[in-house]
Amino acid sequence: MFVKTKATAKETAAVFIARQINNGDYISLGTNLPVPAAGVLLAQMTHAPDAKINVLSYFVNLAGIESFPDLGQIANPSVARWADGIMSVEQLIYGIRRMDLCFTGGLQIDQHGNTNLIGIGDDYNNLKFRGPGSVGTSTIMANCHKFFIYVHDHSPRTLVPKCDFISAYGWGNGGADSRSKLGLPGEGPKYVISPKAIMDFDDVNKNMRLKHLLPGMELTDVIQSTGFDLIIPEHLEEFEPPSEIELQILRERVDLKGYLRENKE
Repeated sequence: MFVKTKATAKETAAVFIARQINNGDYISLGTNLPVPAAGVLLAQMTHAPDAKINVLSYFVNLAGIESFPDLGQIANPSVARWADGIMSVEQLIYGIRRMDLCFTGGLQIDQHGNTNLIGIGDDYNNLKFRGPGSVGTSTIMANCHKFFIYVHDHSPRTLVPKCDFISAYGWGNGGADSRSKLGLPGEGPKYVISPKAIMDFDDVNKNMRLKHLLPGMELTDVIQSTGFDLIIPEHLEEFEPPSEIELQILRERVDLKGYLRENKE
């Protein structure tokens, strides 16, 4: 039953993501990213019913389903029941440049949107912590039209001045031409979304910049929780809060198990 309580930070982030999606967009969803997944599903259930969602090797359409069973398991072969089509590995690879939006996470994200899923430490053969590896993000984020970064933890150990390793190239050492110099066709990272805030990048140097505070968050906490000098605009943009219908769809159709309402990530 829909409970009329205020939107949580994660629900607000999901709504922000949904509002960036256009009808007909080709979107790729990865694993362990319930907030981006919720945003994509919300968009398809509202204003983007013709969005093409790629999960694993399937194109799925969830616009008309009554509810999604488990947001935490979206990258699961069970999504085949909603598949409009199945792609081979070759088709997936050659389709990357047509992807309008992709998502990635990271053990570390630096001020220029480079991400690290490889590991923590300065010696690859003796890492303090080993991550899952780049798992395709190097190729996908270099070639897709644009990508959003979602990070589960907003702290100086995650948002760092410089990544120990780079699995997905963002804006390199900075500069709006840093990707074109390498011949990368993609537009690069557009937003970084954390449990505390939504960030983008300035136009010239591509340094990370605060765009929106999420509900219940204080500016001083965001600044102190970031391991580099985050650009703080003189006036933060106002974000229109989630509507009642957006929250109702999130809670009754998209996120039945409450990943966005509890600390399940």
